[in-house]
Amino acid sequence: MLDLSLSDDVVVPFMIFAIPVVAVAGGILAGVIKTVSAHRLMEAAVRERMALVARGIDPSKIPPPGDAGLAGSWLMSSPDYPRYRAQGLLIGGVATLAGSLAWLGVTAALRSWEDGDWGIAVVAGSVALALILSGLIIMPRGRQGAPPHAG
Repeated sequence: MLDLSLSDDVVVPFMIFAIPVVAVAGGILAGVIKTVSAHRLMEAAVRERMALVARGIDPSKIPPPGDAGLAGSWLMSSPDYPRYRAQGLLIGGVATLAGSLAWLGVTAALRSWEDGDWGIAVVAGSVALALILSGLIIMPRGRQGAPPHAG
């Protein structure tokens, strides 16, 4: 007879692999929603421009439709995009480093050093350091992407 009881040997590996799968699927879904929304905004701006031209307004006096939120994405270029990308890597690295340090703290509090649970924190910490290092490497230097100074 087939045993369908949920033991730790089944649930823990399932959860370990389910969390990244759900995160990746959510990221892809968020990207699709953002792209569709930006396309609809762009389409509305173009329709409005066409309606103004149909009413007889000179097209040179109508401002061109903006990028409708697509600037900074892979679809369009923006001068702030390199800084935005570097900051994203730094934030991801800091969050992953905090998670790995928290895992080390839990492992130390539970005194499970002998079980090898600390290895997960070492791998996550290595990924965090790689993200932070790559964010620092690609961070734009000088005036490019810097906010304008007041005064």
